[in-house]
Formats: sequence, structure tokens, C-alpha cells
Amino acid sequence: MSNSGGKQRQSNNSPFSGAQAAHTLGPNIPSSVYPKDTVRDVAESLGITNMRDNICVALATDIEYRIRDIVESASKYMKHAKRTRMTTADIDNALRQKNIEPLYGFFPPYTSGQKNGPWFRSVPTPSGAPLYVMEDEEINFDNILEHGPRVGVGRGVGWHAHWLAIEGIQPPIPENPVPLARKMGTTTAADDASLTDAGEAAAELGNTAVKPLVKHVLSRELQLYYERLTSSILSPPTDAKKESDVSLPQDIVPLSQYTSLSSGNLVRDAALASLRGDAGIHQLVPYLIQWVGSNVIHALRADKEDKKTAEAQQGMLELLSTMLSTLHALLINPSIFIEPYLHQLMPSVLSILLATYFTPDETPVEASIETQAYRLRLYAAALLAHIIDHFAEFYPTLKSRVVATLVQALLLHVDDGSAKQVPDASGSIDAKLGALMGLRRLGPSSFKTLLGPVPVQSADAAHTELIPLRVMGTWLAENQDATKRIMQEITAGLRGLDTDVAEPDPEAVKTVYGAFWTDVLDKELLAVLAHYHTLIAS
Repeated sequence: MSNSGGKQRQSNNSPFSGAQAAHTLGPNIPSSVYPKDTVRDVAESLGITNMRDNICVALATDIEYRIRDIVESASKYMKHAKRTRMTTADIDNALRQKNIEPLYGFFPPYTSGQKNGPWFRSVPTPSGAPLYVMEDEEINFDNILEHGPRVGVGRGVGWHAHWLAIEGIQPPIPENPVPLARKMGTTTAADDASLTDAGEAAAELGNTAVKPLVKHVLSRELQLYYERLTSSILSPPTDAKKESDVSLPQDIVPLSQYTSLSSGNLVRDAALASLRGDAGIHQLVPYLIQWVGSNVIHALRADKEDKKTAEAQQGMLELLSTMLSTLHALLINPSIFIEPYLHQLMPSVLSILLATYFTPDETPVEASIETQAYRLRLYAAALLAHIIDHFAEFYPTLKSRVVATLVQALLLHVDDGSAKQVPDASGSIDAKLGALMGLRRLGPSSFKTLLGPVPVQSADAAHTELIPLRVMGTWLAENQDATKRIMQEITAGLRGLDTDVAEPDPEAVKTVYGAFWTDVLDKELLAVLAHYHTLIAS
């Protein structure tokens, strides 16, 4: 009984009896030193609203219990240290004893005089309850600026950009000195200015033979890759041929369909696939484009004796198709910066589109060869449209210059067979056919250029305006048996244009575009001509 009574008396006299009463007495919770309003403010800052008073009182009592527990533990550390003032170090030790994260930012006073402990100043409040705040030291900036160290004003930070390397070649600018000249250590500033590249620097060292630039720029691995790639594309092994059909599409299709076509040889397909996706061949791009251009020129300028047989004609068309596939693979490679080389690859595409493959005095061309040549021009027109669609944003005049080139090919006179080489016959029937195919592939905005006046320069250097469709009508009236594909391209292009004229006036169309078109075109196409003539005239 005495023991139980002693425990009861200890519980009643204990400072933590409020926390135990909170669990036994229910709503009869004694008042706490910790204010319930503070609990409510903290709850509202956490998004907890409408907290009842009895809950706030219970939480305040529990908080007071925790604080008293920590203070009692801290007082033990203070007594063991034989001190009469409690420090923040005692609170930290008490928190660590109870596995609680200590309060950072408060340092003890025993730091060899380098840091002083925090000093709390009492501030009066309207309610009369004391409020303690940390004393902030006021810093006088006037004293710091007057007696502090003097720092001079510098010149400021400046910078400028220069090319470290362009396409793998270091430009000869003062920021990039020539390595060979710097190694000698005997050149002056004037000598450095005279050395424009590494080749001249090597020559200054004493009649040193300068090798071709490709031997210095391309690594041995890239040279081997280039040789293996070109041989796989141009002359792959015959035992790797496919049995599937490798003919090109015979109508206007998206360029993506040409990507999925096979070239008829597994090795060549692998080489083209490497060009389409390899990210490490950027240094080979100018050499590959030059290689394609030389092969196109060689195929078009072959002697007439070499193109008399059907096998030779088909071989030439296959070579041109392979060169187009190579350019196509380079253009769609996302890892290659192809824009600086557009002026080098455009002649190859336009040559395949506009050139005459077979001269009139050669052996008559079979129908299958003519169909293959027409499909090849369709491929070139699709590739030309792809170039303009993707790069016209960076070169605003690209489309207008290409359209002007195609219109010029339509207005040139037809070669009479006196040209010694095929590319010299720029005004051939095939050139007109290729120009029409290119304009049609570029869209209605380009094809309707044929319906309006175009400025041209005559033989006597006088500038005149001609309507390309009228000139074509006059030429077709004199050469109706030349080819029917030209008429097919013109009618297909006209049907792609819009019109709002229901009843065209044939006489007005005849006056503007000539009598040939009023005789061969139906009412719908005459309405197109009348509509655009009205727009141009207005």
C-alpha cells in the first residue's frame, strides 16, 4: 500500500501529470503553458483548418510535455558540466540522446572566441507576455567602404567568337596559329600572317612535298570506309543479287516510298543503309557528292557507240538511278549537315531530270527503256521537291531560282542534233519533259508560272516577256508526233489548279495562249486557263 501510495504521490507532484491526465480525464484537460492559439496557427499553416479547441489544448499539453522532457535532459548536461547557464550545446545533446535531429544554426559559446553564442533580447508586447528575439548586429557600410580594402575598377569582361575548326580544318587566323610555324619558333608576326594554311607552312620549312589534302584530313579508317562504300555502291558482287522486282514507281509517290525500294543487290542495299543512318561520315560528304557528280557526267557524256545496245542503255539508267539513291541517302541522314553542299549536289539532280539520255540518231530505244527513263525522271523530280521543301527556309531564293531554271529549259529551242555531247542539248524534248515534271512535282504554285508572262532575254540582249504555255503550244503544233508525255504532264498539271469559271471564253483563251490549246483541251481545262488569265490581268 505504501509503495502504491508513494507512486500515486509522485505522479500527482510530477510536472508531467498534465500529460497523463490528458489521457485519463478526457475532456477535463488542465490548461497548458503552451498557448493553444500557437497550435492553431501552425495547423492553419499546414492547411488544417477549423481545428476544435479541445484538440488544440490536448496538443499544447503534449507539446509542453515534450519541451519539459528535453529541458530536463539538457539540464543534466548543464549540471554535469558544472555550469549554471544552459547553452544550445546542452539542447543539441538532449535532442541527440532522444534520436531527434538537432537544431542547426545555433553555435555554442566555447569556440575560442571566434564565434559568440546567440543572445536573446526581451521585447515588450501589448499582451504583456515576454517575447525573446535574437540580437542582430548592425553593419555600418560607410565604415566598410571608407576603411576597407581599395579595389580598382577593371576593364570589364569581353569576349569574341572565332572558328576553331571548319569541317575538320583549322582556319589560319591569329587565334589559331599554324602548328608547323609555331613549332619552329623562328617566325614573326608578319610570317604568321603570310602562312595561310598548313600546306604553305609546310612549304616554308624547306621544299617539302605537300600531299593532297584528303590524306591529311581523312583518317585511314575513313579512307578505307570510303573505298569500300563506293565499290559496294558502284560495283557490288554479282552473287548478292536479289530476285525481287526493283523497278521505280511510274507515278508521283512520296519520297519515302523510294527509301523502302531495293536496288537489286544486298551489298548495295547495305551500303545505302549505312549512308542513311551512319553518324560518323560527315567528313566524307564532299567527297561522296563529288564522286556522284563525276559518275553522272561520265554516264551522260558517254560515246554514242557505248549506248547503242539495250544492255548499255539499261546499264546507264541503272547507274544514274544508283547515283540518285546515293544523294537520297545523304539528304535524309539526320546526322549530316548537308546545307553547305547543296550547290554541289543540285547540278547532279537537275542533270538527271533535264538531260537527254539518248541522242536521236542512236539505235531506236525500246519501250521498256523509255519507261525506265521516265521513272528515273520522276525520282529526280521527287528528290528536287524534297530539297526545296526542307531547305527553302534557310535559302529563301532556292525555289524561285529552281523554277526559273525549269522555265528556261521550256523556252529554249529544241536541239537539231548538232550538239556533240548530250548535256549540250539543253533545249531537247527530254529537257522540256523533265522541266514539266519538276514544275508539277513542286506544286500548283510553281506550275502556274507557265500561265503568266515571264521575262526573258532575246538574242539581241533585249528583254521581253513570254508566256511559257503559249510558247509550248506553238512548239507542239509543229511537233505533234514528238512525244505524248509532254501533253500528259501539261494536262495533269492543269487539272491540279483551281478554277471558279464555269463557262470559259474560247476566243479569250485563244488570244492569250494560242489556238493550239483551244483545239486540244476540254472545257474544264479551258476554264482553268481563263481563270488564271483573269487573275493575272487583274
